[in-house]
Amino acid sequence: MSLKIEHAHLVLPYQVLQDAWLISREGKITAYGCGVSPQQTFSTVIDAKGQYLTPGFVDLHVHGGAGADFRDGEEAAFVRAMQAHLAGGTTTMLATVSSTTLEGTLESLRIYEAMRQREAQLPPLPRLAGVHLEGPYFSQKERGAQDETIIRLPDAAEYERILEQAPCLRRWSIACELPGALELGERLHKRGIMASVGHSDATTAQVYEAFGRGFHSVTHLYSGCSVLHRNGPHREGGVVEAAFLIDEMDVEVIADGVHLPPDFLRLIYKIKGPEHIALITDSIRAGAADVPEGTVVYDDKEGRRPICIKGGVAVMPDGKNFAGSIATTSRLVRTMVQRAGVELTAAVRMAALTPARMLGMDAEIGSIAVGKRADLLLLDSGLQVQGVIRDGKQVIDNRLN
Repeated sequence: MSLKIEHAHLVLPYQVLQDAWLISREGKITAYGCGVSPQQTFSTVIDAKGQYLTPGFVDLHVHGGAGADFRDGEEAAFVRAMQAHLAGGTTTMLATVSSTTLEGTLESLRIYEAMRQREAQLPPLPRLAGVHLEGPYFSQKERGAQDETIIRLPDAAEYERILEQAPCLRRWSIACELPGALELGERLHKRGIMASVGHSDATTAQVYEAFGRGFHSVTHLYSGCSVLHRNGPHREGGVVEAAFLIDEMDVEVIADGVHLPPDFLRLIYKIKGPEHIALITDSIRAGAADVPEGTVVYDDKEGRRPICIKGGVAVMPDGKNFAGSIATTSRLVRTMVQRAGVELTAAVRMAALTPARMLGMDAEIGSIAVGKRADLLLLDSGLQVQGVIRDGKQVIDNRLN
């Protein structure tokens, strides 16, 4: 199987090649360049007609989409949500399971592992890179939209059971200040699983300690994070300040244009730079779909926890907390470029190469380079997805002739 794409604006990590071409064979990029493309015989030839050709985007934090959630306990829910996000530009993802019971967590992990074992038989989906557990070991104060009846303190017997049954677990968001959290962070680090500070009321000093114990990222910076506050007459920093001060700390950013205003996106970009920012959707079951304003969806399959869609984002019924986004990864890139004023090459790095590096997969995906997998996107001048290519095969084509 061979593919040639010609007449594209090829988005590399630090430059855009004009009128460029790219060739892939057997699912991997074998060559690219500018000008006249090689005139060999290819299985598929795509004329990009001046559209952008970027690497596929990598989402480390996504809960669902198209009416499905990864806690629903059904393979069909996984497939439906993943197909929707593939159309939105995500070619690799960590299926994220938010706080639930031990039984619910284990069931989601079991379904994912079964899917991974037969990935070749599934319809085109984003690459199955593993599972991200968001909770349940969180701060009540910074729980946000997490179910207060579910979140709890780290329990060694519980998390050891999860680790024993979850070869697909790649990342775990935890409030690092909780009793037993640092021990869990060390345990994860030794197993090659990313520990991330999330929904945390930690002080800056506590985050520094956690960084030394294996917590090397912060989950959705500013959301569910402690910030500078008064402690009597003194001022004390929180998770946000620690994330800024620790140069090697990676941060997630929900760049849907609603969770954080453009000025905050610019601030984070100025301090952390694209090498330490991973754009994430934090998309819920209403995500990656056309959802009318005012729609009410439910966080859980049982219909106990309503969430409202208002102003292009999910909010709790009382309007006091966001409850995740409805974004796709391509929307994140559009926000960073069109509203935060970031260069396209940098925005694409934050959506692809940085999260790939965090996953330890940057030798395989995350940028356009010879030898990497041909996971690619065609974006129009407005950065809307017009085509999706997975392993050198076009799986979505939204272009008109």
